[in-house]
Amino acid sequence: MAFTKINPQVQGNQTESPNLIDGHVCFFLPLQYLSGERATARSTRFDLSLEDTENENNADAQKGGDISEEDKMEIGMTYMKVFQTRDFLENLETEIIKAKPPNTQNFKDPFVITKQRLIRDLQFCGINSFEDSDSSPSWSEGDDISDLNAKSVKLCYNNIGIFLDFMAEIFQRDSLDNRGCKVIASVNYEFNYPNAFYSSALGQVVFGTGFPMTGWMESDTKPVDDFIGIIGDFVTGIDIVAHELMHAVIQCTVDQGNGLDYKGEPGALSESIADVFAIMTQQWYSFKTDPNWKLEDSDWIIGKTAILPGHPGMGLRSLKEPGKAFEIATRTKVLKDLQIQHYDEYNDNLEVHISSGIPNKAFYEAAKEIGGFSWEKAGQIWYRALIDTGLDKTCLFSNFANSTFKEAVKIGKATGDPDLGKKVQRAWRKVGVQYDTWDD
Repeated sequence: MAFTKINPQVQGNQTESPNLIDGHVCFFLPLQYLSGERATARSTRFDLSLEDTENENNADAQKGGDISEEDKMEIGMTYMKVFQTRDFLENLETEIIKAKPPNTQNFKDPFVITKQRLIRDLQFCGINSFEDSDSSPSWSEGDDISDLNAKSVKLCYNNIGIFLDFMAEIFQRDSLDNRGCKVIASVNYEFNYPNAFYSSALGQVVFGTGFPMTGWMESDTKPVDDFIGIIGDFVTGIDIVAHELMHAVIQCTVDQGNGLDYKGEPGALSESIADVFAIMTQQWYSFKTDPNWKLEDSDWIIGKTAILPGHPGMGLRSLKEPGKAFEIATRTKVLKDLQIQHYDEYNDNLEVHISSGIPNKAFYEAAKEIGGFSWEKAGQIWYRALIDTGLDKTCLFSNFANSTFKEAVKIGKATGDPDLGKKVQRAWRKVGVQYDTWDD
């Protein structure tokens, strides 16, 4: 299964995200955005050589308190790995895969899908293990994993299944492309890789293991350096797995298989939509496993499982309070959540994981005002806006906001809630997003 490969170009003052792998997306911010002032994204273009990248990183390390290149290499987190992956991915042949138009007639009808999952374990494998699938052990749909010692494989297999069940039951969607495609994932990527990403060229999601605390502690109990003792295995969270899989859904649904440009507002919107469906999947599963669960029980934080013990209540992003998901002191600095939550703070050079806080907050406000579970009316509105054939890869916040408004009006008429459209408008206005033709 291959998805289209994106090679976005820099336009105007917009720059591609440094989290770009094969034109697509990592779950978490790059290191340089986690401390100090809210930085704008520097240009990280596909035509940069590894030497240029190393020089750029060294220059950054000498100002603003960023991690030195030596420290990055010591903990196995240099940009070189990203660019090695990029060079490999660019050599792959890919094709455009378009999504089957989803059924929006009646989301309440029973909908049964046949899952197809393939999980690969890349532990102790080199980077080219992507190219040679026989070089890494794998498990397919129906294999017995009950006694499997590979914890990450079991977690990934089960979490993918939860996401597919959620999309089928709530939105009547058949896998990522709505055609029942196989879902491929790799776990234990690289050595202590503190991130996860979706690759359109590889047609799979990939998860790193983070930095465990063992062997890296100082006497004052603070982590030795950034992420060591903070970030754990990214495959442990249903929400993180759902987030990455949603990037595949976005990729093959929007703009006839082109997805959303991964820069500026479209890139931030891509991250936000993935976050929205991640939190809904997490909340839905909480309700499925505990009928007494209420929406008020949710803290609207995603990525909590990736934060290792010792940092209670923290996660990687908050839809309720963007910018307040985490604040963690390390030996050298304080790592902070730098997300913004109002359009007044936005500019086109912000890293997409930072500016995605704006539409994230809009969804939270909409779900809160509409009421019920997030995946009911609010989730249906966001999903129908996503599959709107009028969206293209350059979609702005205001364009998507208007799509959600129009879908809310339709659903409001069908459900006897004439104020539903106004509720969605108010949610977007709270974060400073306004569509030109909306009435004041």
